[in-house]
Formats: sequence, structure tokens, C-alpha cells
Amino acid sequence: MSRRDQFFRDREAGFNNRFGVATHLTSYNALYDPNMRHFFENSVVQSHLYRSGQIDKAGRVIDLDKNKSKLHIIEKEFRGAERAEEMRQREEEEMRRRVQLKRHQALDKARKEEKLIRIKEDRKIRQEIVLATREAQGLTSLPSPGKKKTTKKKKRAT
Repeated sequence: MSRRDQFFRDREAGFNNRFGVATHLTSYNALYDPNMRHFFENSVVQSHLYRSGQIDKAGRVIDLDKNKSKLHIIEKEFRGAERAEEMRQREEEEMRRRVQLKRHQALDKARKEEKLIRIKEDRKIRQEIVLATREAQGLTSLPSPGKKKTTKKKKRAT
């Protein structure tokens, strides 16, 4: 870096453009500016300001810094309400799932019982057909369809 560059750098660092103006400028809000009053008296502008929450129904400016605590409380209540609604929806979905599961189980049970009844009826009809054909052939010494023969086995001594 040359001496000339260093000179200009030092010169620029010492430059002050404040010229006696306060170091901290006050915040500007056009809603409080009397020169802008004619603009904000327009009904279209006022309806926009009202919808955006910057003025109330009477046209008074709402100070958001003063109402931050109120807004915070309202936002907190909204978050709580949203959480409660989500929980309610989850519980409702879980309840629906349980009811649907019970319905499916009841339907499966009813189908199984119906199938079992059909199987028993088919077996009974088959036995009647076999009995009728045997009687037609002259075989009358048949065991009754409800009784089963049991055979006893002798135990061997070891």
C-alpha cells in the first residue's frame, strides 16, 4: 500500500458528515405528520389503514408499541387455541380409527360365524343325502348322524 493510498484512507476515516445533527434521529411516523394529513384523510387510504390495524374505527392512530403486550396475549391465546384444536382433531381421528377397527372386527366375526353356520348346514345336508342313499340301497344298520363311534385301544405293558 502506497503512502498516497494510506493518506486518502486516513482522510476518509476522519470525515464527519453529521454537521452538528444529533447522533440519534427520532423515529418518523407519517401518520403523525401534519403535512401528510390531506393524504390520510382519503377514505380509500383510511379503509386500508383500518384493515391493516393502524387506525381504529374513529380514525385515531393505534400505537403498536403500546399495544404490543395486548397483541402478545392475543397471539398466545391463538396459539393455545390452535394447539387445542389440533389435539381435538387428533383425538377425533383416533376415536374414528378405533370405531372403524371395532366395526371391522365385528364384520369379520359375523362373516366367520356365517361361514361356520353354512359349513354345519352343508355337513348336515350331506349326511342326510348319504343316509337317504344308504336307506335306498337297503342298508339300515347305520349309526345315527349325531353319534360317533369310539374305539378303545388296549394299553401295552412295558
